[in-house]
Amino acid sequence: MHYRWMMILGLLFGWAGLALAAEDAAVFENYCAACHGVDGRAKTAQGRKMKAKDLRDSRLTEAEIERQIREGSRIKTGVSVMPAIGKDMTDAEIAAAIRAVKAFRPPAKP
Repeated sequence: MHYRWMMILGLLFGWAGLALAAEDAAVFENYCAACHGVDGRAKTAQGRKMKAKDLRDSRLTEAEIERQIREGSRIKTGVSVMPAIGKDMTDAEIAAAIRAVKAFRPPAKP
């Protein structure tokens, strides 16, 4: 009987994880994909124009990603290279975007 409940809980949490991943992907597609592309590689016309970064290479911390989403980023000359899109997003959407950005990273090597 105990085993059956463990299986049920495992399935429920697995589905919750899939739902969260789907939500993250939807937020990313809505706010980020125009520049970074749905694959995170920044091979879109807008991404090339804005010199967007390939998210697979990102090593920013969650706090740094959040700051860029909320405040945008500029190069040393002051030219904006990423607009501040956080003003148009809820805190939950920003958290989802951060998870989506981190999901493009390759698995850490042991």
